[in-house]
Amino acid sequence: MIKTDKSYINGTAARKLEYDVYEENKVLSNKKKQRVNNKLKVKVVFAFMVVFALSALVMYRYALITDINYKINAKMNVLNEIKNENTRLKVKIERELDLQKIQQFAQENLGMQKPDKSQCTFVKIPRSDFTTATNNNEGKTKISDNIFEALLSKVDKLTGFLY
Repeated sequence: MIKTDKSYINGTAARKLEYDVYEENKVLSNKKKQRVNNKLKVKVVFAFMVVFALSALVMYRYALITDINYKINAKMNVLNEIKNENTRLKVKIERELDLQKIQQFAQENLGMQKPDKSQCTFVKIPRSDFTTATNNNEGKTKISDNIFEALLSKVDKLTGFLY
């Protein structure tokens, strides 16, 4: 079928008539429709593959996160067991920390005994080698007295300046 345009053309350059082979020939028009449909099918399959790949990636990430959470929970359980064992050992040490039991164990198993008077040596510490403690209250009152005195001196200077 020949397409004609009814509009008027100015000048000597006439438009070429467009002839569409696909409209008259049914076999060719079916092939053209098939090509268009095939392109559409390829696009749809490609879109499904992209969506499938993205969803597989998301599922893989969630699987990794779940695996890491299982490992964290296992480590936390081990940590809690170690803390409980540590607490039990502290309680056991406190129970067994009786000075009489320690003295008895040292005398019986280790052969230890209390020192005699001849084994004791007294050490004289010179008088200059002692520490002194300051009274914290005195230091505080001195600071407050110094602040009070400074304030009074400022007031005196101000009154001297005014008179």
